[in-house]
Amino acid sequence: MSAPVTTGYVSAQVRPSIATQARRSPLLFVGVALFIIILTVLITQSRPSDFRPYSIDNSAPEGTRAVAQILRKQGISVSQIGLLSSAHIADPANTTLVIADPHYLLESQVASIAAYPGDIVYLGISQEALTSADAALWQANTPSGPTLSARCDDADALAAQQITGGGDGIGSGPDADAELCFADTQGNASFARVETDLGTRTFIAQPAIATNGELDELGNAALTLRSMGQRSTLTWYLGDFTDSSVLTWGTGGDGAPKVDANPDFLPPGTTDALFALALAALVAALWRARRFGPLVTEPLPVVVRSSEATRGRARLYRRARATGRSSAALRALAAVRMGRRLGVPRAAHRAALVTAIERATGRPGADVDALVYGPPPANEAEMMHLVHQLDQLESEVHRP
Repeated sequence: MSAPVTTGYVSAQVRPSIATQARRSPLLFVGVALFIIILTVLITQSRPSDFRPYSIDNSAPEGTRAVAQILRKQGISVSQIGLLSSAHIADPANTTLVIADPHYLLESQVASIAAYPGDIVYLGISQEALTSADAALWQANTPSGPTLSARCDDADALAAQQITGGGDGIGSGPDADAELCFADTQGNASFARVETDLGTRTFIAQPAIATNGELDELGNAALTLRSMGQRSTLTWYLGDFTDSSVLTWGTGGDGAPKVDANPDFLPPGTTDALFALALAALVAALWRARRFGPLVTEPLPVVVRSSEATRGRARLYRRARATGRSSAALRALAAVRMGRRLGVPRAAHRAALVTAIERATGRPGADVDALVYGPPPANEAEMMHLVHQLDQLESEVHRP
């Protein structure tokens, strides 16, 4: 008879989970997460296009890349700036300045743009920008018609004939020194042109007509391209709430661009620095945060008697001179005991307990209510008197 063959099996070690590994080496996982975040930021920032509305680098429907490409094919030099102080326009007479989405402009920025000695096209309107033209114009209600006809003598508007409506409108007074076109049924225009001593100020109330999604509709392209293509150079400024600098143009005596920046504007790179600080704070919070696990019951090192706990709480009340809180606790406990004795539930109304005590003791209901639910005592002596009265009332309730 042959001996039985024994086969030994060794159980494989259970591989720790990702959560367990993260608790053992949190810095490693924080470093990996930080690396992924930085890599993602670098990849997204390195892309030539962006997703900001009215940006000439945005190829989405809300962008204006098509306008910039068409103007470049016509021989116009188009550039976009994110800071007014970085404009450095050397030849204002041959440069059209486009202000896209002027709602973010500060008062100092509006004033610097209004003093620009060249042509300006506002893609979108704001009350401050309209006021700076000094032509009795104001921001009006939304035009009602979906399609607006020129109905004016402006050459660019007549070439466009019709544009899509919607958005803000431009209102004017009887003495308005401006050419108003594409008015709705209420007389609010979508296009205004003001001739000043410094240059032409053109207002396009509906910036959507210049976007990639609506440029090919009706006469949107004709109005946009003719308004912006009058000069050989075009500088496109996209409004940003983080920019508080002012416009720069002209040249100094040495031929260098003249910089006239607001002294209290945020320095370049402030937004990136704030983002880096916020990311560092988030990483530090994740690193220092404690893991909340299940509650663990631990035996107390000593057993505290209930009488000692009561005396300790009483001493705390006395040290804080919390006579109101102490009397409220005494009244509540006395009311619970008397209600239990008289068969009044704890959820019963105040009047039910007062009536029951009144019947049991023969005291007037007003005295019982003042004693059980009255105002808090003003000092310790009054509180001790209240305690004595509560004891006496409770003894009357519990007597056989």
